[in-house]
Amino acid sequence: MERAVEWFVAITSLPIGASHLLRPRDWGEAFRQLHACGRPGAFANGGLSLLTGAVIVAGHGSWAWPGAVITGFGWLLVLKGTGALLAPDKALQSMERGRRSPRGFVVAGVMSLAIGAWACYCLWVNAPSMS
Repeated sequence: MERAVEWFVAITSLPIGASHLLRPRDWGEAFRQLHACGRPGAFANGGLSLLTGAVIVAGHGSWAWPGAVITGFGWLLVLKGTGALLAPDKALQSMERGRRSPRGFVVAGVMSLAIGAWACYCLWVNAPSMS
């Protein structure tokens, strides 16, 4: 199951990260529209983080190196999503900052590419031997 989660993280994080780097203004606009929805927008954004984090945590519970980074990433997403669902006004403040400064999406893109690359590394390190 852990390999499947590592594939999931690699397959999702790499294009999302590239999109953040190449289209930060579009991400800013998406957050502007979510922010304009008020608390429902915060719930939608939080729900996406919670769902993604829950998938990672449910299938990748190992704290052994190097996979612990993937597990930790999943728990961070769970915390982010839970925070948005329980404190939507705080989430809206964060979304407002993202909307105002699309450069923040570039940083998020670099981090997403890094976690995607790390997932690829985990897949490579733990690849079944052909002998």
